[in-house]
Amino acid sequence: MRSDLPSDLLEDFRLEAAEQLPRCEQLLIELERAPKSAERLRELFRLIHTLKGNLGYVELNALMPLPQAIEDVLDALRCGAMTFDSLLGDILLLSLDQLRTLLDKALKGSDHEPDSGQIRQLCSALHALATAPTEQQDERRRELLLRLDPETRLPPRQALQPSHSEALLARHGIDSTPDLQLFCALAEAAQQRSPYWQGRHLRQLELALSINAAGGFAEQPAQLAAAVCLHDLGMAFLPLPLLHKQSPLSRDERRMMQGHPRLASELLKRMPDWSGAMEIILQHQEHADGSGYPKGLREAEITPGALILHIVDTFDARTHERAHQTLSKRPLLRAILEINNLAGQQFSAHWVEVFNRTLQQQPTLAHR
Repeated sequence: MRSDLPSDLLEDFRLEAAEQLPRCEQLLIELERAPKSAERLRELFRLIHTLKGNLGYVELNALMPLPQAIEDVLDALRCGAMTFDSLLGDILLLSLDQLRTLLDKALKGSDHEPDSGQIRQLCSALHALATAPTEQQDERRRELLLRLDPETRLPPRQALQPSHSEALLARHGIDSTPDLQLFCALAEAAQQRSPYWQGRHLRQLELALSINAAGGFAEQPAQLAAAVCLHDLGMAFLPLPLLHKQSPLSRDERRMMQGHPRLASELLKRMPDWSGAMEIILQHQEHADGSGYPKGLREAEITPGALILHIVDTFDARTHERAHQTLSKRPLLRAILEINNLAGQQFSAHWVEVFNRTLQQQPTLAHR
């Protein structure tokens, strides 16, 4: 910094920065809870823009590219070119922390020059993130966050992300009609209600459609896809304490759980083209030996799609956590053995055999 700058100007800058940076951090935390808040985003952009201008007044020109790069990201958010999530929030918080460190050194008169190469690399990465295509956003965010904080432990990505629903349907030769897009969107929204449901409908779609194909397309693929997306929609409207309850359910609670297919079936009653999906949903908790619900149907009375979905739903519950089950997560082999042991009782022996063959031919389906 130049030594001929008035001390009162430097003090004013220091005091203003001491207010601006914490407020920016607070706004980023608030945006995690309300990612579409245009008001918070405008205020954040205004604060960063002001801070950048103030850096010019006190002749800290070497630091100005960093708030400019943050502005690039915020501008992409404002125009809808990218969306806010916790990864991006962490990236911006860490970028502000780096800016704070550089400011502290400069205001204390440190003889150590800021690493212009490091600043340039961070600015370049932020700009690249702001301009990356949607399909590259997740990878870019992960790479940048790990660069800023190598100690960060990120959960593994799902093999399929909710935005890939249309591609999944296309792989199975199913046209992504407006109705199916709606059903997929409802499934994606519903699974946000509980951390135990993340990625569930895509795993179930892939496995159910693959089993149906291996079994000679006994069910119309589009009807099965719709049923997979909607069969647990009613669960999303149950009280969270019930969904996350770890102890055994009471009779009334079990009745509430067992009534969950009714919501989706009532919705599909208004859409005659999806009567097949409605039937699958209503029957997917029936058992091959007649011990299921709601009507106690036997295998010959149950639509193939419901027999498939019952296996897929149970397999997913066994291999991914569900809070209301005593043994919430079983090893893969044990889950497969449990389903096989119930062939001819809870599950159709024919479709269990097709399920086994499908996993043998496509083993990656069991590891999603």
